[in-house]
Amino acid sequence: MKAPVGFSALNDASLPRMSARRSVVRPRDAASLILLRGEGDDLEVLAGRRPLHAKFMPGVYVFPGGAIDPLDRMTWSVEAGSETLGVRLARCARAALRETWEEAGVLIGRGADSPPPVTTALPIERAYRERAVIAAMDVLTYVGRAITPSHSPRRFNTRFFLCDGGHVYGEPAASEELDDVRWHPIGRGPLESFRDVTRFMLAQAVALRAGMAASEAPPLFYWAKNARRVGVCREGSR
Repeated sequence: MKAPVGFSALNDASLPRMSARRSVVRPRDAASLILLRGEGDDLEVLAGRRPLHAKFMPGVYVFPGGAIDPLDRMTWSVEAGSETLGVRLARCARAALRETWEEAGVLIGRGADSPPPVTTALPIERAYRERAVIAAMDVLTYVGRAITPSHSPRRFNTRFFLCDGGHVYGEPAASEELDDVRWHPIGRGPLESFRDVTRFMLAQAVALRAGMAASEAPPLFYWAKNARRVGVCREGSR
């Protein structure tokens, strides 16, 4: 039988080697928000469980967050304090705030004396205006960055932010993207199943909130040669 076009140069020895090769997926930029409230043994974090049909981390408890959309590059008419983060982190912060609203039903910021004007029709802007809240990005602290391992079929380059629960407006509610969304006590219950990177970033956020970590040296959590590594992320929050 004549060999199909494109296969004439292959021999049996080369086939296993070529089939074993896997292309590395480029990580997609994403952002996540760690919301903490309480103190000591009463410390809680806002988290939810990803549905079992999700393609990425099904059934796993996570912080609200997701991929950065093109519209997250646009300055919101309801935002303030984005200059404290810089251009790159500001668009990540918008994604984190937007995803938190979409997945958990809460807004982050400060109360406004009057509803801020809205010049575009973005749903997140309308939500802030209806609740008379300003998306105050200066209440966020950059925690660090994590990159999904290169062998994963779905990869993300995620920036994590910290915010105190005192800046949360609304009550957490489940969505199509997260269920069991609520304030969970840290170290107890379902949060014991947190993945390693989630545990790492939560510990860093708790330390930052307690003044026991330096915000000027955010960590970079990544994998190299199938081993976890922690470096210094050069994207500071100031």
